[in-house]
Amino acid sequence: MYLNSSYSVFNTIFEIIFQTVLNSPRIFQFAAIVTSIANIICLTMIIHIYWEQYTEVKSKLTLSLLLLFLLFMVQNFLFTLYFLFYLPKGCIHAVGPLFFLGCEFIVLTLFLKGSQEETGKS
Repeated sequence: MYLNSSYSVFNTIFEIIFQTVLNSPRIFQFAAIVTSIANIICLTMIIHIYWEQYTEVKSKLTLSLLLLFLLFMVQNFLFTLYFLFYLPKGCIHAVGPLFFLGCEFIVLTLFLKGSQEETGKS
């Protein structure tokens, strides 16, 4: 009997937390904006590293990487504007872009780490 009542209390608390926090589209909107801004910061650092490298070497590969990162910068800027002015109707509509932004952040941080090690900057 005691276990059933404690289970019921924990179940009720979990439902309240889920309904107010995790089910709210605002938390996903905030997370998408923060992740997109973090991506923009990573991209700014990467573009700075490759711009210095391009001014020294004038390589077509470096130029194409710069253009690719500039396109990612535009994409993240548009994502930020989109989530600033549009509140998703539910969490299911925000999970896809948030997952994409999270994966992009992981790749950009790995790329930034490799670029810094390659150039000898920390």
